[in-house]
Amino acid sequence: MGMDPTRLTGLSPDLEIVAISGMGGIGKTTLAKKAYAQLTIRYHFDILVWVTISQEFRGRNVLLEALHCISKQTDSVNEKEYNEMDESELAVLVKKNLKGRRYLLVVDDIWSRDVWDSIRGIFPNYNNGSRILLTTRKNEVAMYANTCSPHEMNLLNLENGWKLLCDKVFGPKHDHPPELEEIGKEIVEKCQGLPLTILVIVGHLSKVSRTLEGWKDVARTLSEIIVSHPDKCLGVLGLSYHHLPNRLKPCFLSMSSLLRLVY
Repeated sequence: MGMDPTRLTGLSPDLEIVAISGMGGIGKTTLAKKAYAQLTIRYHFDILVWVTISQEFRGRNVLLEALHCISKQTDSVNEKEYNEMDESELAVLVKKNLKGRRYLLVVDDIWSRDVWDSIRGIFPNYNNGSRILLTTRKNEVAMYANTCSPHEMNLLNLENGWKLLCDKVFGPKHDHPPELEEIGKEIVEKCQGLPLTILVIVGHLSKVSRTLEGWKDVARTLSEIIVSHPDKCLGVLGLSYHHLPNRLKPCFLSMSSLLRLVY
């Protein structure tokens, strides 16, 4: 799951692109946030900028997000002036405040090559060791943006999924009742290695009694628990569904019906 931080702090002066790819809910944004928050990263770069794209790209919103990040780290940007500026003026302001500074830009949840071309035009190469870290569900976008191989996120195996659940429910010491381990691992297996699903279930487990019967009930009703949190799990996965070609959407719905029968 981890990513080599030297991919961001390497000595090359050229603007390098680091891409994190993987399906929705697999932990791309979480990994990017961990990198963004590392002290070594914060000391290495003069300016850190985070923009979120999602499926609808609005250039003005991206520029405003960038300027908001810049304004918190410098005194050179007056946010009150933004509403009076058009998109081209905002772009000039972004470039003016990044010029001469080594910056790290995180572009979270980018879906298309055209959008990447637009982003790349906003944040130029100043040959000072700046970096762009992007996350995307589409490997073709990662390959298009990145001259090197993207960091591909994988589903968690049973061991790592169980570790994640224990970390969140029982804390770093994993001090759990022994009788819960078997049913706990059964719950993890039903989550199919997707970290987002495990975290949704963790939130539910924190509200039920730590008893064998309580956890068995969670295992039995797991699909209903996931459906009851549309703002978390289904909201994220739903974006991938809506992005499917129309010919594939019925196939996806048929598979989901079969999974409900299984679980």
